[in-house]
Amino acid sequence: MESDEDVWVHTDQDTFSVFRSYLGAFPSYDPENTTTFDNVCDSRTFQPADGPNEHKRPWYAGFGTAIDGINCTFFTPFLNVTTFHLMSWFYNTSSGKSIVNLDRLVQEVILAEDFERDDLRGFSASQEAKRMDQAGEDPNSGLFSSDKWREASVKIKLPVEKEKFVLEADTPEFDVKGLYYRKPLEVLKLAYEENSSRTFHTTPFKVFWHPDEHEFPECIITEVYTADTMLQEHQQIKAQPWGCNLETVVAAIMLWSDSTHLASFGHAALWPIYLFIGNQSKYLRNKPLKFAAHHLAYIPKVSLYVES
Repeated sequence: MESDEDVWVHTDQDTFSVFRSYLGAFPSYDPENTTTFDNVCDSRTFQPADGPNEHKRPWYAGFGTAIDGINCTFFTPFLNVTTFHLMSWFYNTSSGKSIVNLDRLVQEVILAEDFERDDLRGFSASQEAKRMDQAGEDPNSGLFSSDKWREASVKIKLPVEKEKFVLEADTPEFDVKGLYYRKPLEVLKLAYEENSSRTFHTTPFKVFWHPDEHEFPECIITEVYTADTMLQEHQQIKAQPWGCNLETVVAAIMLWSDSTHLASFGHAALWPIYLFIGNQSKYLRNKPLKFAAHHLAYIPKVSLYVES
């Protein structure tokens, strides 16, 4: 005899002859009930919907939540707003200054409503640049300090020409320092505490296309949460004796990494590792202004030179 959890329930077909099938029961929450065109489209020619976008995620959220609490002191680590505007203009314009850059200096710095001339007395560009470089090491700055970024090193085993070792432990090692990371579980918890988590599908399902009632419906896999593997993991988690009545949810973690150039000149580069939540639709996750990436780690680029 089949239990309720072994029975599939189905939604009605939409105008495209597509319907969903859930195992056991319909979900307690469906994020697509509140989805609008604004949520899945990016274009300057589109007129945005009225009202606030409660699912919008600020660009800096991917680094953690500590910066979100800096309201009155958004100019951290600089001492005042005027210096912040000036240094921001310097770093966000091209190294070869142009007429356009000069216009930005006037409009965004000198004519800013919170510009204060007296704040620039004793100004030193090199000192302010040093202040920003040391912000991550200053325990009093508050910048990212509560997001538990950790610094670590990784030892890499090195081959030695014309040398043999009985044990791998005897081989020489190269210590790679400067690896910054956050624990995946901490990043995952923060992701589900944000407003953008309202766009996450907590219950996986199957999608079928059934244009002809005389034919069998065709299964469609369009998202992570409609894949067979996701459904299998969801069933295994639900079958565990957790000892509580809370709803169980499988969080799909997607990791990506690519080299990032850090300067206009030279070869300074970094390898960020990004974490995405597969429970979020790809149409939202890939939308640039959604800022869906969570920064998990920064891998330093290593160049090893061995003298012969």
